[in-house]
Amino acid sequence: MGSLLIPLVGSLAAKAGDALVGELLRAWGLDKSRRKLERHLAAVQCILLDADVKSRTNPAVRRRINNLKTAAYHADDVLDDFRYEALRLGAAQIRPYSTARKMLSYFTTNSPVVFRLSMSRKMKDALEMIDELVVEMNNFHFLPHAEAPSIDHPQTHSRVNESEIVGRQNEKEQVVKILLDYSYNSEENNSNVMVLPIVGMGGIGKTTLAQLVHNDGRVQDHFELVLWVCVSDKFVIEEIIRSIIEVATMKKCHLTQMEALQKELCGVLGKKRYLLVLDDVWNEDRQKWDVMRSLLCSNTGLDSAIIVTSRSDQVASIMGTLPSHRISVLNEDQSWELFHRNTFEREVEKQMELISMAKSIVQECKGLPLAIKTMATLLFSKHHNQWFSVRDSDVWKNGILTTTGTVPALQLSYDHLSSEAKICVSFCAIFPKDSLMDKDMLIQLWMANEFIASETRGQQIFDLLVWRCFLQDVTIQKNPHTRSLDRLIHRSTTCKMHDLMHDLANSVNGNDCTILQEFSSCQEIPEGYTYGTSLHHEVRHLSLDYVSNYTITAMEEVLAPQARTILFPIGRNVTPCDVKSVSMAKSKFMSLRALKTFSIETHMTNLKHLHYLDCSNSNISALPEATAMLYSLQTLKLNGCRNLQKLPEGMRYMSSLRHIFLVGCISLERMPQGTSQLSSLQTLTSYVIDSDAARGIDQLKDMNLGGALILTELRKVHSPENAKQGNMSGKHNLKRLLFDWYGPYKPNNGGELDTNAEGILEALRPHKRLDVLVLSHYTGAKLSSWMHSSTLLEHLSELTLRRCKNCNVLPPLWQLPSLTRLELEGLDSLTSICVGNDDTDNGESCISPSPLFPKLETMMLVNMPKLERWSQEVTVQVSVVSFPQLKTLDIFVCPRLETVPEGLMQQLPALERLHVVDCPNLHGAFSRGGAYWNLVERIPDIYVMLI
Repeated sequence: MGSLLIPLVGSLAAKAGDALVGELLRAWGLDKSRRKLERHLAAVQCILLDADVKSRTNPAVRRRINNLKTAAYHADDVLDDFRYEALRLGAAQIRPYSTARKMLSYFTTNSPVVFRLSMSRKMKDALEMIDELVVEMNNFHFLPHAEAPSIDHPQTHSRVNESEIVGRQNEKEQVVKILLDYSYNSEENNSNVMVLPIVGMGGIGKTTLAQLVHNDGRVQDHFELVLWVCVSDKFVIEEIIRSIIEVATMKKCHLTQMEALQKELCGVLGKKRYLLVLDDVWNEDRQKWDVMRSLLCSNTGLDSAIIVTSRSDQVASIMGTLPSHRISVLNEDQSWELFHRNTFEREVEKQMELISMAKSIVQECKGLPLAIKTMATLLFSKHHNQWFSVRDSDVWKNGILTTTGTVPALQLSYDHLSSEAKICVSFCAIFPKDSLMDKDMLIQLWMANEFIASETRGQQIFDLLVWRCFLQDVTIQKNPHTRSLDRLIHRSTTCKMHDLMHDLANSVNGNDCTILQEFSSCQEIPEGYTYGTSLHHEVRHLSLDYVSNYTITAMEEVLAPQARTILFPIGRNVTPCDVKSVSMAKSKFMSLRALKTFSIETHMTNLKHLHYLDCSNSNISALPEATAMLYSLQTLKLNGCRNLQKLPEGMRYMSSLRHIFLVGCISLERMPQGTSQLSSLQTLTSYVIDSDAARGIDQLKDMNLGGALILTELRKVHSPENAKQGNMSGKHNLKRLLFDWYGPYKPNNGGELDTNAEGILEALRPHKRLDVLVLSHYTGAKLSSWMHSSTLLEHLSELTLRRCKNCNVLPPLWQLPSLTRLELEGLDSLTSICVGNDDTDNGESCISPSPLFPKLETMMLVNMPKLERWSQEVTVQVSVVSFPQLKTLDIFVCPRLETVPEGLMQQLPALERLHVVDCPNLHGAFSRGGAYWNLVERIPDIYVMLI
């Protein structure tokens, strides 16, 4: 517990020494108090590690640490008050006088003298609290200890790689054989769906085994649908059905009524033979499973199967139609092999003296794969002389579980984290088990609560926690549920926390974090339960993963006044427009640092210490102008606010802003004036260009933006010189760019040729490490010279040209060495894809002997009314190897296209998906009995249709 205080005390000490705060305190005659606070904090910081150790066995020490935590949080609020006042005064100096006076009333009393006296009193009170505790703690004679430096490692991925799994091959074969050999017998079974439970304790590898089976090629071939749904401890039938529908269709399901969900499920499953994996099931209510089973078993194909993973034998007995497969712990040899792979990677011959010690540590892991791998990554990061302290730790004396119910190996690994990493782990308890956590969101919340000082440090901590198995299942994914162009360039990195690690996070954070229980109606509330009694007075970070108007009303009166993080909701199937906002009008929320809610109300600007504000997917049409007085705000998220039209004009004074997320804000009309003044900004997902110079593209000139950026209304850029001021070539941290000459849902109906657009596109040349490029509603006929350079675009992996109606010539896209996805849509004037023109760099033409599209995996041709052929060069059709990596080919509404190149025909049998829709000249060739049928008939996903 004391170690979790180290980041807070460190942040507090840094804040006391902050130049901005120091200047104000000196001006108010409080510099002596500030320096005394700094000295006390430095003295406390060096004894916290020893105090942490003693607090585990000494209740008196534990009480002092709790009191110190309360005092430190109080002092932090006071120093943040001073910092906010300094920021406000700085902004007031550059704001127009009338505006500054109008905004002043939101945060301070009208009397500066009264405000100064009040703040001075708060400072002295905070200092006295810490003074008393320092005296008390000195009586315990704690020894000063410095934290040992930790060794950071690069991020590893956690996708299941069969070559990395130890000891599960035989079990995988057993389960696969059961699935493939099972034959439905109507006389012996009352269901045409078998259910096989996989049972075992946490961390033993149930999910891993299920993943191995799920991904097996024989299983994928045997079943027409193979689906995976993570259930976790909330067995909500509607949610499970929605998840099945979404996995099967790869589309968001917005249905809420059971009848509609049932019909949709029937349509998705049909008469198909399916395998459904329900992972991490905890439900022991037979009636709920009976309802679920009837939905899954009706109108389905014979020999369908469900795999259920669970820790509970009761779950297995309720759901299983076959005997459970009980997964075993690893034997001694398997345990050593797994440990050895993850620890002894180099200089094995020099480490022989460690093997005996390592084997005794592996024995203590009791054959649990998660515990073994966690210990391996811990020891890999330690010097060899530190292995003794791990082997001889008292934590092993508790057997398979510690007194707090955690696995000893996991507790030990946690104990060897830095205090900075520990508090980041413990904070993850605010998220429900098995929930997807967005990496950037995690880092931003860590920063909002001042656990870490920068995004760079946050990335290092995240990578370390993945390496040490505290976080897992790291996946980089697009947002499949966004219907606008945003989905083409925005990515998110998500992760999960294993159940046992979540239990550990819960056990170490004390009462700091909680997840409020969900109720959709008063009928569901257990007798005697109230929100008030469920909230501990020390709770500082809380969330709810399901929201209804009932729960909001019940919680408004009992939300913890000292709360620093409130997240409503965090990810289940919630329709925000149906739920009212939590009222933030009360002054008791003045400590709040991070808030996720449904809407922004004017009085929410009283939350002057707010660092993180997420109002995504709300129905707001404008942010209140007073929002611009949140001078401490670092992250503002408004993703999916489709009705949002306006941002506060005073936003340029929010000097702490680092991230503005506007993904899917399709109604946004313009940006605030003077965006260039946001000197700390690192992320700006969308920028709407205006002809007004104060809102023009030149506002982006000096911004060092990263991630993804959408530029809309490029038609309002005055000239190529003006476009060049946007400095796209200098933004080396930008990985994905979308250039749109109009805005979302503001189509270029006329398609008039605009030669000025060609010069503007030329001036928008990006840097050479760009990963994704999207061009939309471009009004020129020719694309820029930099798009003809395979050297400049050598790292480009995805390219989309959409509704560029006048574009009649493509650059030599076939030469791009890294291009994996190409989407061409609505190019009304294009007649051929390869035109044989030379590359401006090397003079190679489309007839080059090099393979065409060497890395391309996905190609989409949509709505191309004049497209007749693939190339103007006949030789290309017969002599060049093409598309060696192609997996997906979609051709929609290309009425004049008559053939495909020979190089592509050679690749047809290797395709995984081929969709040809409304292409009359190709329909016959790809249909049964047609010229290409013998090449395409074995493609798993083939769809040929005339509309």
